[in-house]
Amino acid sequence: MDIQLIRIDDRLIHGQVVVGWVKALNIERLVVVNDGIARNSMQKTLMEMAVPSGLKVVFYTVAEAAEKCRPSEPRERSLLLFANPVDVLEFGRKGGALSTVNVGGMHYCEGKQQVSKTVCVDGNDVEAFRELKKHGVELEVRAVPGDVHEPLEKYLPQLKT
Repeated sequence: MDIQLIRIDDRLIHGQVVVGWVKALNIERLVVVNDGIARNSMQKTLMEMAVPSGLKVVFYTVAEAAEKCRPSEPRERSLLLFANPVDVLEFGRKGGALSTVNVGGMHYCEGKQQVSKTVCVDGNDVEAFRELKKHGVELEVRAVPGDVHEPLEKYLPQLKT
């Protein structure tokens, strides 16, 4: 697997991912990393319906992804999709390779505060981001490929190391 992008987006598979990122990065495989979805055949079927023909999609738990998302043959250009930073942190703790994480869409819900146009966080999110930064992971905010690359620290100054 040839990982082109690791993205946090609580909607997982949707237009910005399929039209924007997949085309811009010439992605061949989407990897949805989410324990609940990986164990729910109905949710997997619904997500598969949003994927254009010719684009492969797989669903892994966080533990499975850490084990299976390593450089291997064939070297399919892949995009890993996570719903939240806590799962990304767990992926890294279980041995998944992390260098840069794209923070795309984390929408508002009760208990979260909006810190940028597309990112809302709670205490668990901030703590996970803080841990990722401690381990040298670059966190960038960008909804679509054409957006300006901005460090998450711009919106969460407490992440500066």
